[in-house]
Amino acid sequence: MNWDAIGALGEVLGSIAVFLTLGYLAVQVRNAREQVRHSISQNSTGGNRDLFLARAMDERLIGLNVRANTALGGTPTAFETTLIEQVGLTPEEAAAMYWEQMAWWQQRLQIIPYLEQRSKDERAGFDFAVRRIYGGTPVSRLWYECNKATLRPDAVHYVDTLLAQ
Repeated sequence: MNWDAIGALGEVLGSIAVFLTLGYLAVQVRNAREQVRHSISQNSTGGNRDLFLARAMDERLIGLNVRANTALGGTPTAFETTLIEQVGLTPEEAAAMYWEQMAWWQQRLQIIPYLEQRSKDERAGFDFAVRRIYGGTPVSRLWYECNKATLRPDAVHYVDTLLAQ
């Protein structure tokens, strides 16, 4: 073998190494981009959950919100109306229940898109809880049915599929 052949072989191997490195970097960039999307989604959903729960737990804020909405011609949601008419809750209590249920939905919304990354047992436990909550707990079921048209379609599809099983 002469030096020209060895040089050519070295160039071929070098080119292959460059392509492998570029492929590896492309995969790493894609994974990093996915992690950033996941982090943004988690932070946004977690922030919403915290705000909704804070609203549900603050009697003064709920009272102000209900009073202002009523004065401006707003009406309670279908969920709130049902709780007021059938259960006898005050508008403030019904609003607090609405926001508490919304906070729980936001918590579950943090998990649903990433279930494939969880263990089989974790997923089974989550699925069991979702079936029990939205299929067996009357308040949660009512909230879900009244609001699912406004919720994220992918999450609604997941819950509906679980409930149909």
